Amino acid sequence: MKKQRKKKLIAVVIVALVSLLIFGYIKFFNGTFIYISTGFGKDGLLKTGNKKASVMEADILLADAKSEYEDLFGTDIWNQSVGDVKFDEYVKEQVKAKLERVYCMNVLADKKGVVLSRNQKTAVSDAAEEYYNSLSDEKRNEFNITKEKLVNMFTSFAIADTLYNDLTDNLDIEVSYDEARVITVQYICADTLEDIKKAQERLDNKEIFYVVAKDYNGEEYERECRRGELDENFENAAYNLKSGEVSDIVESDGRYYIIKCNSDNDKSKTEANKTAILEKRKLEAFNSEFESFEAKQYVEFNNKAWNEIKLTSIGNINVKFEEVFNSHLKQ
Repeated sequence: MKKQRKKKLIAVVIVALVSLLIFGYIKFFNGTFIYISTGFGKDGLLKTGNKKASVMEADILLADAKSEYEDLFGTDIWNQSVGDVKFDEYVKEQVKAKLERVYCMNVLADKKGVVLSRNQKTAVSDAAEEYYNSLSDEKRNEFNITKEKLVNMFTSFAIADTLYNDLTDNLDIEVSYDEARVITVQYICADTLEDIKKAQERLDNKEIFYVVAKDYNGEEYERECRRGELDENFENAAYNLKSGEVSDIVESDGRYYIIKCNSDNDKSKTEANKTAILEKRKLEAFNSEFESFEAKQYVEFNNKAWNEIKLTSIGNINVKFEEVFNSHLKQ
């Protein structure tokens, strides 16, 4: 009897020692901590560091994405695929990646001491209030939406946005006028050199450019151009023209063109394009710093709850999270 008790005691001690080793000497595998899950609770979906996202947040983002895609492409979009992945699963993965990014950014924000200002906290409260009051009781119940969870969601996205701005606002990034320049051209396209020379003869005989272009191209004879969108030969020829000028014959990507420049600089679109290029470069700079941190950040995901979410079964919400966020926190 004493021997049996002694064996049980030894077994208990061994279990206790193993537990201490697990919790006291956490090791890395490929830069990722090993974590012992403490569960997600009733409505938990994602955990990283001390940050948590709820199923409600994923449902809201998925409902917004579903509405946007159906407005653009109709409900048949859910019968399509991206490669070997059904489109609804593709959209789910995009939302999952977005939530992981936002909450990893919140962990980094804590480390860097990034917090919301008093005005931002007020804006978060106002945004949550507006979103909540826009919903019927039926929708609140359907999506399990509470003001408290909305405040958490708006706060998390606001902190991520603040971190991004803090890390990118002082970057020395320049975008030149010429690389942002948006131009508009008309063009004549032919498959053979013989055909394009015939088009050139018609132009030499003073025929109107767009008339010849319509004969060769149908209705597709005019386009707006930005740097990097076109084959190099076509782009170089187009961007070397002044408004009203016509190019010589240009061979580009196996076809032949004559190009007329209608506008060598659409100023309003050039300014918008300059902003877009700047934001793209800021994002690239941010990613170069953040992705190494994100790769080492352990994210625990509630796969059971996630797999139960069916995008095509999610109902519509009459208010968009991003629109409310932007109206209150992007001013």
